[in-house]
Amino acid sequence: MTDRLAISFWIWALLDTGTNGFFNDLDLRMTELVERGFNCIRIEAGAGITHDADGRPRGELEFFPALPGHCHFTRQMEHMTGGRVDLLRRLIELCTVAKRHNIKVILSSWYYLHTFWFTDRQVTAELLGLPLEKRFMFFARGLDLILNELKQRGLGNVIAAAEIFNEVDGMCFTGGYGDAKRPVGELHRFRSQHEDAIEFLKARHPDIPFALDTYTPWTNLDFIPRNAQVWNVHSYYLWDVYGVFESGLLGPDVDLNDPRRYAPIRLFLRRDLVPFQALLDSRGDRPPMAADWYRRIWLYRNLAPNAMPELERLLQEKLEQNLDHFKQKATDAAAQAVKVRDAYLPGIPLILGEGASYCADCRLRWEERSDAYWEVVEHAARAWRDHGFLGAVVRTNAGPEDPVWHEFPERLKRVNDVFLGNPVESAPSAGR
Repeated sequence: MTDRLAISFWIWALLDTGTNGFFNDLDLRMTELVERGFNCIRIEAGAGITHDADGRPRGELEFFPALPGHCHFTRQMEHMTGGRVDLLRRLIELCTVAKRHNIKVILSSWYYLHTFWFTDRQVTAELLGLPLEKRFMFFARGLDLILNELKQRGLGNVIAAAEIFNEVDGMCFTGGYGDAKRPVGELHRFRSQHEDAIEFLKARHPDIPFALDTYTPWTNLDFIPRNAQVWNVHSYYLWDVYGVFESGLLGPDVDLNDPRRYAPIRLFLRRDLVPFQALLDSRGDRPPMAADWYRRIWLYRNLAPNAMPELERLLQEKLEQNLDHFKQKATDAAAQAVKVRDAYLPGIPLILGEGASYCADCRLRWEERSDAYWEVVEHAARAWRDHGFLGAVVRTNAGPEDPVWHEFPERLKRVNDVFLGNPVESAPSAGR
């Protein structure tokens, strides 16, 4: 890999096959992708799902909404309505179209973080039932099978990089986000399993770089594999803006059945609240999601439309009052990634695979309209470029299903040009 990658985050594009799905017409979306300055996408490739334990393609499977009736207000969840799909066939189709448009693809797996939310009972039971010590190699073998299928069709050169797991340092079975409680010996055991799985893939596919993916550049160094060929790091330097609304309500000890807990933000919520228990019950007997996701989706499920202007004003105000702080957060993340890379993984490329903010309400539009928001995002793009990153996302919410795709394509194009080092004109304004 030599050319910089301007990455669009298409996490569950392969699963979006319903009526009027955002990704049904892949040729159109790839054309629009290029128009917006992107040359790469990053997706859930379906490792572990596309083939069974004996290496046989599973074919068409049924997928389900994560929280039926409740998750359609949350960005990148509004299109996950369920249906039947052959993920392998869809991936081959996507890579075929990507090759025609000269688009690269980064393959990942969100299975143990998010994708199990959608899978059918049999696949879910099989993959969640895998012993912890077998998960890295099982998913490496699944990725190997996918890569073989792509190469048989002359599509291997479409793949810019591949990783066994997204945010490997955040998965519950390896410790979870911000959890430093696991003994060092246990972290080293997971590191060894990860390294063995990467070596397996490197031997099978010496033409494809295999990545470590972490949710933060301040990741636990006892855990990172020492044989990764790329480091895909994430930096949600703008997520804290939403503390105005989320108000410390995402923790597992918060009882959202108790009105006193959400009293400080009651003015933003619907009068006829959907009970928190209704979200918990909507999954039936399927394995539970992480506690903070139930709470996050509950908050936006109950956001009152007539309160949105005031909430957007407060969010905008918080950003403007802390503009330099958020810019510094992006710069510090870039510098930290370089520091850790140089010390522990010298010479490998860095990629910013997710960033800015993420999972707010798809009805809120203040980010897209805010000149201050795009000023910070553009600053971050320069930071990634100046620190030598090979690839970067504009923001995680930058795909065809997000409002920005059609409402402000010029914003996406400008930030991509900044990162890629292309000439840019003076910054556009939303005029609002």
